[in-house]
Amino acid sequence: MLFRFKRENTKLRVAYIVSRFFEPFLWLTIIGLATIFSEYFDGYNRVSWGIILLAFLGVLPLLTLWLGLKKGKVKDIDFSKREERTAFILMILFYWFLGALLTWALAGPRLVSAILITAIIVAATVLIINLYWKVSVHALGITTSALFINQLFDWQYLWLFIFVPLVAWSRWAQKRHTIAQLLGGCGLAILAWVL
Repeated sequence: MLFRFKRENTKLRVAYIVSRFFEPFLWLTIIGLATIFSEYFDGYNRVSWGIILLAFLGVLPLLTLWLGLKKGKVKDIDFSKREERTAFILMILFYWFLGALLTWALAGPRLVSAILITAIIVAATVLIINLYWKVSVHALGITTSALFINQLFDWQYLWLFIFVPLVAWSRWAQKRHTIAQLLGGCGLAILAWVL
């Protein structure tokens, strides 16, 4: 009995570590970094536009999450209470809208606009779904990352898809999501990518 307890404890620790490593906004930041090195930034100042994209896409949302946790506005990093997500998603929509507006006003790279506008549409969809149901943003994030990076770099990084079931397992093992919520996150990512 003791051995089983230890094994279960280890499984939960591994699942927690996987979840933290694959934080959705961390991976959005990685997408931002990847785009800086793509051909879509040719003719633009990669450093300036990279900073703008990273700030609005990942850094500001991560900072907002950190402040929410620190001030007690968010109970835990996993948003166990679905209702806590609403204010956070609205804030992120605001950041992404500002980033898209700035990119448009400064005639920035079309890819930056496309990323931010797609992010706005997906986040608005998650916001609406969140009023009734809790979709897995971790599954959404890793699936989106794998699809986007592969499309950007001619499908050279197919191995990124290995992380989709790993992240899904980590969220399920911690009892943060049901299978349906995980599939919902993956499905929403695929739908956003197709559109």
